[in-house]
Amino acid sequence: MRSIMVKHSPNIFGQSSIKVFIKGGVTILALLLLGYLAKSLDFENIFATSGFGQKDDASRWNGPLAYIAFSAALMCIGAPRQVISFFAAFFFGLTFGFFVALIATICTCVLSYSIARGFSRFFQDFVKGKLNLALNFWRDNTFLTTMIWRFLPVGSNLLTNLAAGAFKIPALSFISGSALGYIPQTLVFAVLGSGVNLGSEVQIVVSVGLFVVSAILGLYLYARYRKQLKTDI
Repeated sequence: MRSIMVKHSPNIFGQSSIKVFIKGGVTILALLLLGYLAKSLDFENIFATSGFGQKDDASRWNGPLAYIAFSAALMCIGAPRQVISFFAAFFFGLTFGFFVALIATICTCVLSYSIARGFSRFFQDFVKGKLNLALNFWRDNTFLTTMIWRFLPVGSNLLTNLAAGAFKIPALSFISGSALGYIPQTLVFAVLGSGVNLGSEVQIVVSVGLFVVSAILGLYLYARYRKQLKTDI
């Protein structure tokens, strides 16, 4: 098998790379609209008055922990990690929101991977036909392959987790590669969410710039990875 995880993999030298920027642009625009809608409906104050936004020592961790648990549950049924990162920064601020979103995404990765590994036969049938997997290459190059894949805003985070568990991809390399690969997209959408909440046009522009840079880097690494994949298979 000459492709990994998607039937039409992005290539920085081909037209399919345009899809990465189109999907990213659509996601950014959709989140901007959702963010401004949430701001107009005063979601932040509703969040604070619910008790999760309190700052006293006894309850200041309620909000982040509840958000992590709720977000992990949503991502385990397919919610996009970009949305989670956006609203984590919208509610908790850029720095803290970034770490909240990253922890939630890693928890989702561990949980869905573990479930799929425990029920590997069922999930092998579930992902069959949805993903094309160069399994031997993925097993032999788990950390780098996973990290590069997470760099790009394409494919399904949930399906990747389930496939890794179902086909028993090495856990430590998969989870550590995922954790590192999650950072660019988490940062991009955390900056965007914080910028919308603060009304900072500078942060919004910076987030778009970060997205472009991270997408180009991801596509470049993926193009090199595909060349190596074709050589090794």
